[in-house]
Amino acid sequence: MRAIRNSWALALGLVVAALANAGCSSTTSCSRDADTAEVTEGWQVFGNTYISAPNDSKNRGPWAYFPPARTLIFEHHLPGIPYQIAVWLAFQPEGTLAPSAGNLSIRRFSDDTQIAIKNDTCSEYWAWVEASLPVYSNGQGAAGASGEEAMSAAGASGEP
Repeated sequence: MRAIRNSWALALGLVVAALANAGCSSTTSCSRDADTAEVTEGWQVFGNTYISAPNDSKNRGPWAYFPPARTLIFEHHLPGIPYQIAVWLAFQPEGTLAPSAGNLSIRRFSDDTQIAIKNDTCSEYWAWVEASLPVYSNGQGAAGASGEEAMSAAGASGEP
């Protein structure tokens, strides 16, 4: 009988813990209202790549403030719709960045002028965005070689 009582107590404890943690799984339970902010300063474009703030050994950040329930809109200044978008998060304005995952930064949309991400958590972060366009080389393969030369160079020419 005692084992059954302990099992029920353990099960009840697990349910209470799960419910307590579920409260912060999305912004519906946060005390902060949703808002939108545009990121217009600090951006740079290098060739076909946009970054939302400097990030090298001499200049880092500041990253864009990304509180709970906020949608950030980045104007990427690229000549097309970026195909690869990476969102990185930090706990401080110029802190160490880590790749975002899950509902930490939900991509709302991306088009030929903007990228929008939403913080769908109850936690505060700072965000850095990197976006790239594909580089097409007019029928050329890797490193400027024609398709046939690129396959031969890779050892996949199809010859025995």
